[in-house]
Amino acid sequence: MSLLQRAGRTDVGRNRQDNQDTFIDSALWSAHRALLVVIDGVGGYAGGAQAAALAREAIHQYMATQNGHTLTMLCEAVVHANNQIVRQREQDPALSRMCCVLTAAIADVQTRTVQYVHVGDTRLYRFRQQQLEKLTHDHSLVGVREDANQLTELEAMQHPRRNEILRDVGSILHRVEDAGFLESGETDFNPGDTLLLCSDGLTDMLTRQQLVDVISQDTPIEEQVAELIRLANEQGGQDNITVVLARYPVHANGISPSMPTEPIPAETPLPVSIPVAKPSAESGRARKWVYGFVLLLLLMMLTGIIWQFGSPKLVNDPKTISTDSTANTYLTNQPDSTKKP
Repeated sequence: MSLLQRAGRTDVGRNRQDNQDTFIDSALWSAHRALLVVIDGVGGYAGGAQAAALAREAIHQYMATQNGHTLTMLCEAVVHANNQIVRQREQDPALSRMCCVLTAAIADVQTRTVQYVHVGDTRLYRFRQQQLEKLTHDHSLVGVREDANQLTELEAMQHPRRNEILRDVGSILHRVEDAGFLESGETDFNPGDTLLLCSDGLTDMLTRQQLVDVISQDTPIEEQVAELIRLANEQGGQDNITVVLARYPVHANGISPSMPTEPIPAETPLPVSIPVAKPSAESGRARKWVYGFVLLLLLMMLTGIIWQFGSPKLVNDPKTISTDSTANTYLTNQPDSTKKP
């Protein structure tokens, strides 16, 4: 069972007789990864539906077995699809101008990434915290001007040349390293995020705010896909409409979104104890001998003095005991040296 909530659907719209869109919405290699693709057959040329179907099958087969770096594989898959369409065009003159545009993505809840490859004017959005961000660029005349803020969203939606594309899948043979063909990238995909892949049949009808109003609802993802298509048809449904949604549930497989955490306080340094050597028994006995010897010497000196002079005289030495009030005041006002200032 996939850890992603996924849903996809395509609708012919109200003005077209056939549906040249298709999509892929399937698990890829494991339960934590999904392959999401929206393909729009170029409606102005014969064979748009066949080109879209060829691209879908080629990408699906190429990505069936993991063999190398994921994004590199996805780029190779799109190039493989492109070259398959070119070869089919060469074999059937009636399909000599068939091609398509597409956006392919791999959503991975284990690495929390989405990798994508894009050609044309299909789109990939990421919805996060009530903000809808377009991750791809439109390879069309009007799309380039809109991305450069030369046109407003409404001006681009109503522009008469909005369907003229600058890149497509299937016109000429390509290699992966060809400049100006593939747009590819990788970005983060976090719990709570929703990916929207769609054809221009949706974005030509609905504004960004209308998309947000639906995706932000607390409803099953299948209902959101159906509601987006219903609204696009309600606004006119001028083209085929294809929508793929993939949501990374907040608590998928016990994974929660990264929450800000309390900063870890610095460890309080332990008080440093300076060891104080305890006197040994030997040093104590030595001091006792010294004290005893000094005391004995003093007694002998005192005995000699008494013997020589008789009783001692009491001398009132002012240097020993001062009665000077000034001196007493000075001594009284001296700071206590045992206290810190």
